Amino acid sequence: MSARSADRGLKAVRRVREARERDSRIGLQHALTTTRRREEDATRSRARLETAPAFAGGSADEYRLHSLRGAGLAGEVARTEELLRSSRTVADEARRRWAGDRQAVRVVELLLERRAAERRAERARLEARDLDELAGQAWVRARVAPETAPPRTPRS
Repeated sequence: MSARSADRGLKAVRRVREARERDSRIGLQHALTTTRRREEDATRSRARLETAPAFAGGSADEYRLHSLRGAGLAGEVARTEELLRSSRTVADEARRRWAGDRQAVRVVELLLERRAAERRAERARLEARDLDELAGQAWVRARVAPETAPPRTPRS
């Protein structure tokens, strides 16, 4: 059986696993991009809350509006940080899946490499056996040749 046909099924498995690994890598890249964007959003919302002016004085209605504005900014910070936490969770899961898919591809590649090494070793054993056979035949011919050769006649 040729190496090509012997590894056909395993190569098909590798192609499928490579496609899965590529898809999970793209998913990981998307998750990381989303996480970075949400980190920026959370940083901006925290900065807006920290730079909001303090209540300097005024009527009760102005104080109520200031309090509502502060509560709104605090709520925005809480929402962006919750989105950031969930985004990090998704990114961690995407990283775990990609690593597993990458490992699955590597396992198939290692198996293909091992099979190729075994075939090379088998070819080397067969070649050594053939060379030993040829060397043995040459030795037998060398030993038998002087005994069966016609006698030489001296030239006068």
